[in-house]
Amino acid sequence: MNGVVLLPPGFAASVLNMATGAPAATKAAPGRRVVTPIGELAVREAGSGSTPLLLWHGLYAEASMFDPLVKELAPDYRLLLISAPGHGASGPPDLPLTNAASGAAVIAVLDAFGIERAAILGSSWGGIAAFHAALQAPRRISAVAAFNTPFGPGTSDLGTRFIVWLTGLLGNTSFFGRRVASGFFSGRTRAQNPEVIEEFVAAFQARAPRSLQIVARAVLMERESLIPLLPQIQVPVLVVSGAEDTRYPPAQTQVIVRRIPNARFFTIEESGHLTPLEQPEIAARLVRGLVPPR
Repeated sequence: MNGVVLLPPGFAASVLNMATGAPAATKAAPGRRVVTPIGELAVREAGSGSTPLLLWHGLYAEASMFDPLVKELAPDYRLLLISAPGHGASGPPDLPLTNAASGAAVIAVLDAFGIERAAILGSSWGGIAAFHAALQAPRRISAVAAFNTPFGPGTSDLGTRFIVWLTGLLGNTSFFGRRVASGFFSGRTRAQNPEVIEEFVAAFQARAPRSLQIVARAVLMERESLIPLLPQIQVPVLVVSGAEDTRYPPAQTQVIVRRIPNARFFTIEESGHLTPLEQPEIAARLVRGLVPPR
């Protein structure tokens, strides 16, 4: 069933505290490297629960964007945080970097950790990977939570081509990081939590611009549309938009989500393109509703 709910910030915090008590220790175990069809990926494990949940961030972000969400979910979930190729400790991308190959990478991570079946939470590009994993191996994926995810094809308009070109030239600079950040965060975060943006910008300095450019071209320009495939999704789906996500606005996403047989749609206020980072308490509540811990 499709549903639309507008959730105010802070609503879930008291509920989660009463339900789970203080969060368990969330210190992550040392990362592992997993060979996948799109390259060697760094995967970090966290949490003290037994319910497996994979998390895959989007282009220009880091797996660390999920750390506030990890604190909320750690008591009840076994969390695997995937670093995408060209990001964090992962290696450069292997080509072709297609949607289908990204889905196959999810299955490779499950195999490497000996997990038969798990849910996956994907942010932006991570949502695309999650849907393709569910299409390829519906018995391995129990549910998909897609945050701030693009469903349509990539574009080769002048603005996109400029961003991809600039990625290769300045992708490891704070200047470029600030340009990206200017379109990713809500007004609330910019006004009240500027340190979150500073951490986001600082991560760019450790990246290899050429690898990042290859990923950017694949994700922004060469991305295949998910829309024709959505009626084939068999697993429960949660789709979440940030009310201030200018890249993939809620009204646009809501119309597309109706094509998914078993999906619910939510818009979260005071969040932009990185909703799990900006509103982790609400994101955690929604994930718990989709994938109750066992």
